[in-house]
Amino acid sequence: MSHDVLSDLAKPPPEPDNRWQSRILLGVDHPQNRQLLATLLGRFYSLQDLPVEPLKWTQAVDLCIFDTAFLGRCAALIAEQRAAASPVFLPFLLLLKRPHLVLMTASHRQQVDDVITIPVDQTELLLRIESLLRARQQSLKLSALLAQEQLHEQQLEADNQILHQMAIQDGLTGIPNRRAFDEKLAYEWKLGRREQTPLAVVLCDVDYFKAYNDTYGHIAGDQCLREIAGVLDAAIRRPADLAARYGGEEFALILPKTNLEGALHLLNRIRSTLRTRAITHPKSSVSPYVSLSFGVAGAVPSEELTPEDLLRAADVALYQAKAEGRDRIVMASALAPASPLTHI
Repeated sequence: MSHDVLSDLAKPPPEPDNRWQSRILLGVDHPQNRQLLATLLGRFYSLQDLPVEPLKWTQAVDLCIFDTAFLGRCAALIAEQRAAASPVFLPFLLLLKRPHLVLMTASHRQQVDDVITIPVDQTELLLRIESLLRARQQSLKLSALLAQEQLHEQQLEADNQILHQMAIQDGLTGIPNRRAFDEKLAYEWKLGRREQTPLAVVLCDVDYFKAYNDTYGHIAGDQCLREIAGVLDAAIRRPADLAARYGGEEFALILPKTNLEGALHLLNRIRSTLRTRAITHPKSSVSPYVSLSFGVAGAVPSEELTPEDLLRAADVALYQAKAEGRDRIVMASALAPASPLTHI
């Protein structure tokens, strides 16, 4: 019979190694061909059939076998499934009458992975199917390996981010540490130099903190530092600003696009908040409560200056604030250590 797919039903075919595991979808319009295929392949594979007029394709399959009639009606559906399966290989096997082989267009060839002519020997058909299914299994394994590799890379990236966060975060107070401060200062200096915007740096020290530790103990001292860090961190409201623990009882602020007047306004707000907290400190010589001394320096970054110049000027201002009695703000009007200082 001219439409028969199989040429020898009497001869038993070899049994595929992966029988009962692979799923094959039959998109064959010719009823006799479809029945012959179902009889043969149903012995070895899990078969799924599409309705004569498929509206959508919901089955999960490993191989699709279809004829030219189905290809003509459902070309868009086939292309959609191939795209949806990517990058995993989903093989398509076309059943085609031999005289029609020369009529296949380039578009048709792009839609299929193998072509077998009618009538076909059942052994050849099964061998073709096994070859396509092996390629499918290899593609699935490769896809799984790539997915595992991608998951591993994502986990590694997440771990690296956690490690980096730990490396730049102060373990006691939870705010950025000295390393984070140095990195931020270098970055903001370059940015300010490019945009020619002012940059202010603040160094501040807890007044008579050793006496506080001696009176209340180191556990209370640690809690005091955490409260001060919270006050500083809450005071900066712009994403680009940074409050960091500089070391011991010393803290630091980086205030991009901020002049000395703007820095002064922020520091007065910090002092007011700290007074409201009223952290008792009976051993302080300047206040019954915990207080801070501030040194501030500001500049528009330029080729003649370095971040270290700005930091040095803030440190000199802080030293002056402590020398003049503490619990005050000293602003350096220039970066050189001998610069005139404004006392507040």
